[in-house]
Amino acid sequence: MNGFSSTRKCEAITIPMCKNLDYNTTVFPNLLGHTTQSEANPAISQFNPLIKVKCSEDIRLFLCTVYAPVCTVLEKPIQPCRELCLSAKNGCESLMKKFGFQWPDQLDCNKFPVTDLCVGKNSSESSSSKKTTSDVTFGVSTIANEVVLSPKKCPHVMHTTSGSHFSLPLLSGRLPECSLTCDADNQVPMMFDGRIRRILRIWTAAWSVACFVCSLFTLVTFLVDLSRFAYPVRPILYLAFCYLAISLVYMIGVVGEDGFACGTYGSTPTILVTQGGENVGCSALAVVHYFFFMSSCAWWLVLCLAWFLAANLKWGAESIAALSPYFHAMCWGLPAVLSVTVLVTNSVDGDVFTGICSVGNLNPSALVYFFFTPIVVSLALGAVLLICGIWSMIRIRSYIKLQHADVERNISKLEKLMLRIGAFAIMYSLPTAMNAAIMWYQAINMPAWLEGWLHHRCVRLQDREVFGFTYPIDECPADPKVAAPEIIVFLLKYVSQLVVGITCAIWVVSSKTLSSYHKAYLALSTRSPPPPLPNALHHVDQVNMRA
Repeated sequence: MNGFSSTRKCEAITIPMCKNLDYNTTVFPNLLGHTTQSEANPAISQFNPLIKVKCSEDIRLFLCTVYAPVCTVLEKPIQPCRELCLSAKNGCESLMKKFGFQWPDQLDCNKFPVTDLCVGKNSSESSSSKKTTSDVTFGVSTIANEVVLSPKKCPHVMHTTSGSHFSLPLLSGRLPECSLTCDADNQVPMMFDGRIRRILRIWTAAWSVACFVCSLFTLVTFLVDLSRFAYPVRPILYLAFCYLAISLVYMIGVVGEDGFACGTYGSTPTILVTQGGENVGCSALAVVHYFFFMSSCAWWLVLCLAWFLAANLKWGAESIAALSPYFHAMCWGLPAVLSVTVLVTNSVDGDVFTGICSVGNLNPSALVYFFFTPIVVSLALGAVLLICGIWSMIRIRSYIKLQHADVERNISKLEKLMLRIGAFAIMYSLPTAMNAAIMWYQAINMPAWLEGWLHHRCVRLQDREVFGFTYPIDECPADPKVAAPEIIVFLLKYVSQLVVGITCAIWVVSSKTLSSYHKAYLALSTRSPPPPLPNALHHVDQVNMRA
């Protein structure tokens, strides 16, 4: 780096990479021995990919101070500081190694000064304090703490322009004005590849059709002989109606593909996940799905309450039916209030795996507050009422054994009723509890999944250009090193939301159901014939007179 001529002259910078810097003149020979800019330009141009992806905010300035040093009144060109070199190297060396390149020996940072006169990092842009994953509470509390990141951290193709309610929850904070891409990711498996997404769609379609058919069968069975299904089992009718609507939502989502869950909400044609009320169809599907799911939880609670009143307090069917206006007000009114709240708080978003829109797919706090909590509360209260009712039935069974008339027959009927109630309660509680557990799992892991997905996209050279990352690699989100979601979890999630509709059909399947359909068929087929026409009556009278 010695041997510079004292007769050197300053010249305007013509190397394209080094134009528009804080200095505009240079001097040659440079620090690597190039005597002209035309000789230095091919050498510095080999670093153009690093400049394009902005792997470090200092890489361009560092390279230019080496290949086109700033011209001063000093006898020798000013070298870059070691700090500037290390900043460029730390940001770009890992990327170079991924493509089989090493940091050049001629740019070894140990060759540059630490304290002497040198070109240092640009200190005018004071970097804000960075939060690491260890500084942020994991999962739902991250959203509750509401650490808001700069919208500039969102890649260009994921940046939204149509509404401020778009955001992505990350471990490091909430990323506003940003939404996830809808296309299947075959490179970073955090959100499943195209093959797994097709499996999820087919799986959901099959179960939604089965749920729809079974729920419709339950409704028809009830309506054929409504007097047979009085309280306390009448709420099963409304449970079936709720799951008929839920299955219909999933069927519409599968048929509509990504038309509801996704849309173009940015300045690029990239398809992004719908959030908030941007898509009317998406909001409608989400409200229907959420309303009837909450109604099903409420009717389950009413079912347990009715069994409790009948078994513990010895209420008759008429007495329980007298409370039906209050049951309907609670089971339809409370979900309506919650549905309005969901819309007002912009908690609706698309589900890229099924094509529907629902609550909390990309919003962990909404998933916990609007879905997980009501499900757990209804399950807990229903379980308490159900256990009390079954305990009373056990006591009644012991009491009947003390009687002498028709003991075996009465005990047999009671045992069958207890068995059916217990079986239905298990077939409802297990999938619903599993659904709640999966929602909790999804809520606490979604920020880590999204941050991991964004990290891998940010450090991949080809993805930086495709997605339009505008900040250097050393500022990419930290890798949370979390395991990718398992497909079995999401398969169970969608089954648990639909299988209860099939359970309702199991309740009504019996010999009495066949008898009810047989009676309905006879009633339809043996209707009284229409009255004869006047001419026919006259002809009959003439025949009778002749006889």
